[in-house]
Amino acid sequence: MNRRLRLSLSALALAACSSNGSTPTPPADAAVTAVTLDVPVDAGEPPPPMACRAGTPWDRATPAFREVTADWGLSELTAKRMSTADLDNDGYSDLIAWNDVVNTRTDFSRPVTAWLVRVLMNRPREGGAPGRRFVEATRESNFLALRDGTTTRGRLVTAVAIADVDNDGDLDAYTGTIPTAAPTATQDPDPGDRGTILLNDGHGVFSLGPESDATPGPDDAPQTIGAVFNDQNLDGHIDLLVGYHSRVFGLPIGQQSQMFRGAGDGRFTDVTDAVGMTLESTNGSLLTVTNNRPLYGISACDVNNDGRLDVIGAAYGRQFNLLMTSQGDTFRDESAASGVGGDDNRDFSSNQTYRCYCAAMPGRCPATVPAVSTGFTCGARGTWNPAVDERPWRLNGNTFSIACGDVDNDGDIDLYTGEIAHPDVGANSDRAELLINDSAAGGPTRFSRPGRMATGLVTPSGGGDEGVLSNAMFDFDNDGRLDIWAGGSDYPNQYGWLFVQGADGRFAEVSRAAGIRHMCPLGVAWADFDHDGDMDMVVGTSTARTCGAAWMNRSAVRVYENIASEANWTTIHLVGRGAGGANRAAIGARVRVTTGTVTQTRDVQGNWGLAGLATELPVHVGLGQSCTIDRIEVRWPDAEHTVETFTDVRANYGLEIVQGSGRVRYLR
Repeated sequence: MNRRLRLSLSALALAACSSNGSTPTPPADAAVTAVTLDVPVDAGEPPPPMACRAGTPWDRATPAFREVTADWGLSELTAKRMSTADLDNDGYSDLIAWNDVVNTRTDFSRPVTAWLVRVLMNRPREGGAPGRRFVEATRESNFLALRDGTTTRGRLVTAVAIADVDNDGDLDAYTGTIPTAAPTATQDPDPGDRGTILLNDGHGVFSLGPESDATPGPDDAPQTIGAVFNDQNLDGHIDLLVGYHSRVFGLPIGQQSQMFRGAGDGRFTDVTDAVGMTLESTNGSLLTVTNNRPLYGISACDVNNDGRLDVIGAAYGRQFNLLMTSQGDTFRDESAASGVGGDDNRDFSSNQTYRCYCAAMPGRCPATVPAVSTGFTCGARGTWNPAVDERPWRLNGNTFSIACGDVDNDGDIDLYTGEIAHPDVGANSDRAELLINDSAAGGPTRFSRPGRMATGLVTPSGGGDEGVLSNAMFDFDNDGRLDIWAGGSDYPNQYGWLFVQGADGRFAEVSRAAGIRHMCPLGVAWADFDHDGDMDMVVGTSTARTCGAAWMNRSAVRVYENIASEANWTTIHLVGRGAGGANRAAIGARVRVTTGTVTQTRDVQGNWGLAGLATELPVHVGLGQSCTIDRIEVRWPDAEHTVETFTDVRANYGLEIVQGSGRVRYLR
């Protein structure tokens, strides 16, 4: 199996096209002059035996998932939110689970089932029994360490992000908080916990990182809704992007999102203004769409194909979502013009509060405005303010998470928004939907919205409140097409909706048939926890509103093992060189996997969305009936956009590629 290492100063050399032209040619990735070198390298050890699966697709008459919570030792675990990563460096994804209670630290004197934050390691079963289970390791991990050295309580956590901060080969963490300066009589006072860097010793034991710009003081009150590690300047050191809501809920001006540049030792410097991310905090900036949004989710994905991660913020309050695209070492705000900000429906005549205003103020509205719908009580949702509510900045969605993935296998990154919408607001309030990347190489960033009826991505809310708080694109049935998870909120009749993508690109909602109809899901972690080649899920539960009664006021956690199909697969773990090359976790790398006439594109991404939704860092690719990978192309996130290509790779193995090694290592 001969392989060649391809080095390029341009990702123009990356374009992978099918032999017969039936698959769209992926777009060029960087508008710079190509300098390409072919360097023969050692092929390494002989490849392992072929391990071909039948390739049988998922039959919708049989479940795709089975609930195995007890088998994994999590029957007593309660948590709303989830993150996953290989914390102890054993090759298996572990779990961080938490409940965010206002200003409340974990009390270690209480039973472990009452702890608010849990770290659980994925370990073999005792006594040589087959299978694996999650093992309690919260205190041993020191993940909740306090700077004063006390150990009776653990640090407050409301958001988590994972990466190799110090390039030493293990995964470190950032935890953020949402401090409440004026708690109610039944809430704890603010304990002073703020954003914290945690450094891993390689075995899943953490120590507090040095204080720097990324660790606010107790007088600051950043309302952290999520964080994403990235390498913004491609120097091989991990940087940190943190998103915030507004200081007081309901205010239209949010706190300034921040970009912190990493020094490679756990210290970070605020470079928000230097990289052009500073927005305004005046009421006038709402009209020009240059204001800081009250965000509920933050993501970083390369949507303009330049080899650097772009900033995507999920905005609340019907405001424009945030899109800041990289332009070298700085960013350009393309929120409104790109189509990411919101859809183009500006007709608010179906808004019941507007209709109430029209009924109370004769002559102020067009005569064609319908009467207030039966059953709606005027004043129930406040009053209509034409100076505010008719402005474009108030006519978008309540977005909570934006997921990234190449859903149509055309080589660029598409988006799926998670939205909350209330029926009384009408059709003008954006719904969760797919955004297709139509950007031309070297041109402005542009997304189209085919519409939910065209794509089949209709969440079955029954006409009531609609809400998608968690979302992801992942190939659960390994057929080579990304599927979509849309995690419904805590309103009545809300479930986790699973949409399978068909060969025609349309989606069908299959959560009940798939065996994963989870009511009121909130945090979700996706990983191949059992190393059998498909993506499993761990789901946390909200107990707000009617969900409390449905779950007996218990934020139950459920483990769903994937049993969908016998299709072929691969996972690819990338390791960067570190300083001067790609960051060790390879966050921001782009992987293209070609089998036959199909090329799939995956990006190594950190956490995304609300509070840090997570999948494991190794990229997972379903291969359908293909037992051999014709070509793997890796574009590393370094200053040169280095590209390595590998051919004739066995399917159904976990793979590791170390930057510059020129070889694929088979792990399992």
